[in-house]
Amino acid sequence: MDNQDTKLIQISDTVYASQEELEKSKKAAELLQSFSENISPIRLLAASLVVLLLISSVFATYYWIIPRDAVKVDVVYMQSGGGHVILAEVHNVGSREISEVSVEISFEDFEGNELNNSLFYREKIGAHMSIASDDLELTIPGVTVWDNYEIKITINYKDGKNDQRSKTWTHPVGDWVYEWFSIKTDRKWLII
Repeated sequence: MDNQDTKLIQISDTVYASQEELEKSKKAAELLQSFSENISPIRLLAASLVVLLLISSVFATYYWIIPRDAVKVDVVYMQSGGGHVILAEVHNVGSREISEVSVEISFEDFEGNELNNSLFYREKIGAHMSIASDDLELTIPGVTVWDNYEIKITINYKDGKNDQRSKTWTHPVGDWVYEWFSIKTDRKWLII
């Protein structure tokens, strides 16, 4: 199409368009008008809610229905003039119950000498539950706060398929007065 043969139509003081562009814009306006007659705000809201429900159901399926095993232990370490304190909490974030759960917390110096330990046992922990207990608390009074130490945590449990699982972590502490860390077992899908 040659620019000299194109006749421009003035739409406003500063806007010009060709006859072809004007026809295309009229067709687009008519199409938009027909859509607005068929789509009301209520229908748009209903469609948005349906999409939201579909996305939520995908998340809910993953979180509640698909069988998986996942255990996490949150640990808080504190030191003060009187010694050291370790607090732990066990989370079963899997979608199936775990059984015969034992958690051993050991506080050792860097030569491997155990200064104190604690043993927690629970027959069952349901899906999506967290447990904190006096047996998950460990105090080490009278030990200097000027040295560095290691916290060793061992968890043993039976997963949803009744397979024995065990994991041990060590974490150095002592550089800070307060430390918080989270340790996780490997996620295991129980459908395979």
